[in-house]
Amino acid sequence: MNSENEKKTKTVYRYHEETKHHTHRSARSVGYMDWDNEPNPFRFYEGAEQINLPLIQNEKDLPYSTLYHGRPGKTEPVTHKTIAALLELSVGLSAWKKYGESQWALRMNPSSGNLHPTECYLILPSLERHKSCVVHYNPHLHCLEILTQLDDTASTSLSNVGGFGLILTSIHWREAWKYGERAFRYCNHDAGHAMAALRFSANLLGWRMRHLPQIDDGSLDSFMGFDAMDWIKWEEERIDCLCWLNAGEISVSKVKEFFQACRTGKIIYQPNRLSREHDEWEIIHDVSQAICSTWHDPHRMIPRKPLAPQYRDSPVSAQSIIRRRRSAQAFDISKSKANRSTFFTMLEKTIPAERAPFDCFSYDAETHLAIFVHNVETLDPGLYLLIRNPGHEEELRSLLSAKFLWREVESGFPLYLLQPGNYRNTAQLVSCQQDIAGDSAFSLGMLARFQAVVGNAPWMYPRLFWETGAIGQVLYLEAEAHGLRGTGIGCYFDDVMHDLLGLEDNIYQSLYHFTIGVPLEDKRIQTIAPYSHLSRQT
Repeated sequence: MNSENEKKTKTVYRYHEETKHHTHRSARSVGYMDWDNEPNPFRFYEGAEQINLPLIQNEKDLPYSTLYHGRPGKTEPVTHKTIAALLELSVGLSAWKKYGESQWALRMNPSSGNLHPTECYLILPSLERHKSCVVHYNPHLHCLEILTQLDDTASTSLSNVGGFGLILTSIHWREAWKYGERAFRYCNHDAGHAMAALRFSANLLGWRMRHLPQIDDGSLDSFMGFDAMDWIKWEEERIDCLCWLNAGEISVSKVKEFFQACRTGKIIYQPNRLSREHDEWEIIHDVSQAICSTWHDPHRMIPRKPLAPQYRDSPVSAQSIIRRRRSAQAFDISKSKANRSTFFTMLEKTIPAERAPFDCFSYDAETHLAIFVHNVETLDPGLYLLIRNPGHEEELRSLLSAKFLWREVESGFPLYLLQPGNYRNTAQLVSCQQDIAGDSAFSLGMLARFQAVVGNAPWMYPRLFWETGAIGQVLYLEAEAHGLRGTGIGCYFDDVMHDLLGLEDNIYQSLYHFTIGVPLEDKRIQTIAPYSHLSRQT
């Protein structure tokens, strides 16, 4: 490892250690909710030309399996209508909620604290209403804001590539306002949620989607004009990833040629101010700089066939599952029970295979699931481990506690009972004493291979969180598909979880927790249609 990489890795390690929650001390934050300074959840660009997008009127009754396997032999053309459908079902609004005088929006893609740091930009070819351009998606107005036009050379190059580009960014301040230093973690969870949501939505249109790390961060910053943008301090956007979408094959070499040929220049429009004032979190700035990547050869995810049969299908359509996704606030412990086949179906969908959403990622699976089974039909309550990458099993067996049983639950399926017993209180404890982790049918921690990955490539740090966010998105949709509900848990005692598993160093780290059960609904909260505030419907 060269000295520059070593320095970056130390910065990432320092950030990760200093932002852990402990039973005696939480990660640093302001410690209270400054509601008068809450960030605006919607980014827009003052003066930019807006293209209103149509809302879906006649929803196709596509089967649940379309989310994972797409529409073989059927693809939609790239038009404003199809792009609008992609965005509406991935990063658009799903509903408004109202309680008393307060009203807030929910979105298709989950977000820590519903704060939504993720922004979406598109690199579009010439379409019916504009020439080739870079646009920002405004989910509140369901419109595209044209930020800059591409010149003729770039436009021709883009046409040769086919399809279009999509860039996700994070506004760290949106999360830091509430969560302080831990915000960088949550922003990258959310990026993973958004990538998976977009990949599922692309399948409904018959499109492919691929993450392209071959274009380095500096080139993307320059292309977007972010390096010359007059940002409000602490409200800067950090580019997370470039993805490409197309009905056919995606050529990395042609995408690289496009970026070499293209110069967009400075964006002349000013992004709106989100908060009146800001708290300064230098440690987030430091880790953001440390994970900036130059070009590198990605390690493609190893394609694997599904390891188990499709235990249970869902009668609910793919689009309905997406629209009904919510985060549970509390569970009914007396009703939170999972059918055995439902449980195995959910877990099987998280295993990387030749299907969405993991087929869009540019690296292999590094994360496994340590599961607290509370109430699953015909399964003993206890602590289980799902191994998502068989190449890690030997290492995990050597690192985890010697007292674990490693009892195979079902032949050919990589789920092992480590220790039987009632883990409700333990699950609640490790998730910052939150009842929702113990009142569910099951909850889990996502255990990522950390030292070997981040130690060699510090830019992989956020990508581990993307992977956990994508797993979370699968679990969210699976829960809805089978009459349950999920909730991501970002507050957990990192090292308490590691101690429980017998881990003594940072070879593996728990990066995200999740829980699934039957929700308790708050009848006092009113639900309003997502785009009732817009006069247009088409």
